[in-house]
This record gives sequence, C-alpha cells and structure tokens, in this order.
Amino acid sequence: MKLIAKTLGIVLLVGLFASSNAFSQKVVKVKSNPHHKTVVVKNKNGKVKKVVYRPHWAPKRTYYHRWVYFPRHNFYWDNVKRVYVYRNGVKWVAVATLPDVYAKVNIEQEKSVELTEADDSTETVYDKNEQHIRELKIE
Repeated sequence: MKLIAKTLGIVLLVGLFASSNAFSQKVVKVKSNPHHKTVVVKNKNGKVKKVVYRPHWAPKRTYYHRWVYFPRHNFYWDNVKRVYVYRNGVKWVAVATLPDVYAKVNIEQEKSVELTEADDSTETVYDKNEQHIRELKIE
C-alpha cells in the first residue's frame, strides 16, 4: 500500500512539473556542428530558428549574433566565418588565428560586446568602428 502511495505521489509530481512547462517554449530540434548549433524552438506563434555560437576561444560563452567586438583592443570576431578582424595600419584584415600583436591577450577573459542583429548581415562591420569606439568603450 505504501509503495502504491509513493508511486502515485511521484506520478502526480511529474505530471505537475510537465503541465507547468506546457505553456513555455519547447525545443523541437537541435542541429549541431563543432562551431555552432541551430536550435528550433516552438512557441505559441510557430517555430523560431535560433543560431547559437560557441567560439573556440570561449567554449562556455554563448553568442546569438555574428559579430563580437573587443573594445580594449579594438578588434572583432566573426562567428560566421570564424575569423578575427583587426586594423593593420590603414587596412582591416581578417585572419583565422589571433594576430601576434594580441598574442599575450587572453580573450576569453577580456570584455567583449556582442553586436546587434542589425550588424549580422554586414561583411564590413568595421565601417562602424568609430561609433563602436565611442559607444562601447571600456569603463
């Protein structure tokens, strides 16, 4: 009799937790590769696709947009192409490995700013570099 009561109690608790989540978003599908994963979330309006990036230099961080800016050193990380973009003299350069001038920088520990969705479609985010320097400076 006690076993039936315990089992019934557990079933009721599980049912309670399951029904409380019924009105929240539910993950429908997850596609993953080593650099990012695509999460399809079902909400009351239908399915929404979200891309989640985890750069190799910060595997515990999660980014949802293409560009990450490092204000202290004034360079960018492109989550889509997986390159660093930095100014070399008067030109902007994209490279796959951290440039020598930043070799001693632990970018996982550095302050980084994820740029907005409006910047996701641009290839030349550095065109707004002066604005980024003004608005996203280190305090």
